[in-house]
Amino acid sequence: MTIIKDQQAKYLIKSLQHHPSPYLIYCKEEGVEWMNQSAQYVFDTSSIEDINIAPIVSIGSSKKIEAIGSSFQSDLELSLRKIKFFLRSRIHEIPLDKKRTFFLVEVLAQSEAALDALKNTIACLENDRIDMAYQKQYDLKTGELVSVETLLRLRDEEGNIIPNNLLIPLVEGESLFSLVVLASMQKLKEIFVFKKEKNLDFTVYLNVSAYTVMQDNFCKIILDFVKDNNLNPGDLGLEITETAELEDRERAAKYFEKLQEHGIPLALDDFGAGYSSLSYLRDLPITLVKLDKDFSRTVSEEDTQELVRFVVTICNNMDLGMLAEGIETKEQQETFEKLGCQNGQGYFHHRPQFLKEFKEEF
Repeated sequence: MTIIKDQQAKYLIKSLQHHPSPYLIYCKEEGVEWMNQSAQYVFDTSSIEDINIAPIVSIGSSKKIEAIGSSFQSDLELSLRKIKFFLRSRIHEIPLDKKRTFFLVEVLAQSEAALDALKNTIACLENDRIDMAYQKQYDLKTGELVSVETLLRLRDEEGNIIPNNLLIPLVEGESLFSLVVLASMQKLKEIFVFKKEKNLDFTVYLNVSAYTVMQDNFCKIILDFVKDNNLNPGDLGLEITETAELEDRERAAKYFEKLQEHGIPLALDDFGAGYSSLSYLRDLPITLVKLDKDFSRTVSEEDTQELVRFVVTICNNMDLGMLAEGIETKEQQETFEKLGCQNGQGYFHHRPQFLKEFKEEF
């Protein structure tokens, strides 16, 4: 590592070696030349040979070390052993050598927990520790199966399931999470084969974040999956999680309309718990509204019942389906039915199952 010979580099490396944020030093001509302990932890390697960064364009020509203050944020393309992905980064050009161009790369993360989530996500992708569980969604009046929600399950190195709340909310805004969605879709192939074998008629809903939906190639990926697996209209649906706001509603509406034209129903998940719920119904071609599980916990209260009636009226007027999540008791189910909600989902009727167990019920 030639940069260690430079006295300025030694000072820089010493100051960042134990910094909580992941840092790398990248040479435009030769690649990654150093990374601190936090980067080694996240990428699970002490070898710079495992990491490759796509070329970074120079941001200036200053030759003073103070130029480290000149920086820009970018989605950095990074290859790590088996996978290639983008990471949100702050990039500083650092003048360590007149003949070569060096950059200090800081991987951006909100917290130590976010770094742990990033590390675990990378490990799950590299080691195929991604699984899917399936939970039935049913007609509240008849008990008939109408659809199935797929639930992402990531495992640690010992095979234990990592709680989703410790991972998904912290990484779903990263482009890296798109790789998780792609891996999930590969797992979904099995349930569609099973559906055809048994001649079953229900929609399988895949959860995707608002961020994932807005990726430029997302529509193509979904439509290619439908075509490659010979799916019929209504076989595959998407549940859009409302944990992050869709910043460009007009562009999102165009994407959604294209998906619906190809027979892919769209559900708005966690309705009432996230961002701009009512305006989503106005601006986006949604086909199903899923009430957040918080409504189920308090559905015995009059205030909650009034809100549910309000949503029922809106859905009826806009010809939208409606489903209550988190139903855990007979009383909750009966209350939602009386209030006019069509469908439900929750432990009272069906607990999530992995595919082998799920198949045994048919």
